[in-house]
Amino acid sequence: MNADLFFSIIVPVHNKLPHLERSVNSVLHQSYRNFELILVDDASTDGSSEKLAEFNDERVRRFRRDTPGPGGYAARNVGIDNAKYNWICFLDADDEWELDLLASIAEVIKKDSNLDIVSWGWFWTKGEEKKLDAYSKANKHLSTKEFTLIDFLKGPQPIWTGAVSIKTDVLKKAGKFPENEFKRGGDMDTWTRCLWNSKKCLWLNKAMSYYHIDSVNMVTKNIERETKFIFSPFLQHLLGTVSDKNLKDAIKFYQNRYIYIILNGNVYQGKGINYSLLNKMNWNKQGLWLYLKLHINNLKLSFNK
Repeated sequence: MNADLFFSIIVPVHNKLPHLERSVNSVLHQSYRNFELILVDDASTDGSSEKLAEFNDERVRRFRRDTPGPGGYAARNVGIDNAKYNWICFLDADDEWELDLLASIAEVIKKDSNLDIVSWGWFWTKGEEKKLDAYSKANKHLSTKEFTLIDFLKGPQPIWTGAVSIKTDVLKKAGKFPENEFKRGGDMDTWTRCLWNSKKCLWLNKAMSYYHIDSVNMVTKNIERETKFIFSPFLQHLLGTVSDKNLKDAIKFYQNRYIYIILNGNVYQGKGINYSLLNKMNWNKQGLWLYLKLHINNLKLSFNK
């Protein structure tokens, strides 16, 4: 292995005691050994703090915040600010990795110095149930695939928090995670900004991460869904400044798609989406009735037109 290639792995932790053995050990037992593991205790009160102290490995670094931040965004930013290495990975404290994950992405990164983002496949799991992510299903015939911001916006998304590695300088240039603006959806906003600031992004057709949707203290269960990420200041700025029609169309499609998903109660994997309808929708004409319907459904929408 290339001794010069090291990863900084950031795990935010807020009251995840039952899952810490699973998540942390899936990193510490990686076959690729060149990494630091940054554990950010986000003001836990359930014994997680004490558990984190038990992981005695020279590659572990611990930080603690006194006040928990929504979505773990501030905790991830602590990790980014303190990362020693050029590539960063994220793992939530209730999820896990295959043990050859770092070895697999290291092999790809070593071959192409132009890469800024590498992502890979992952599974949704609940008990014994396991489902492959939508992007992997759509591209099952490929071994790798380059992707852009437009691809991300059109969906399905090739990036999930626990299945992506990004160059540290790209994350910093993009502005890191929006710790003061979002309670949910801030990761989506971060990926759009990172993709805009990236030269080359590559997806690997290898499912190596597990998103456990039956975990304790999940943000997706405890915090009301917001729609701010759909009309983020960054996307609205692009709509008003770029001349690329394909990008503008992709942004509008992304906004319509997620409104459609939320209104129909189908958040995960976008099942049942009427894509022919989305392609026909003109946001400027449809925006008012969608906005009103969101409020009728007690959802909060913040957008600047």
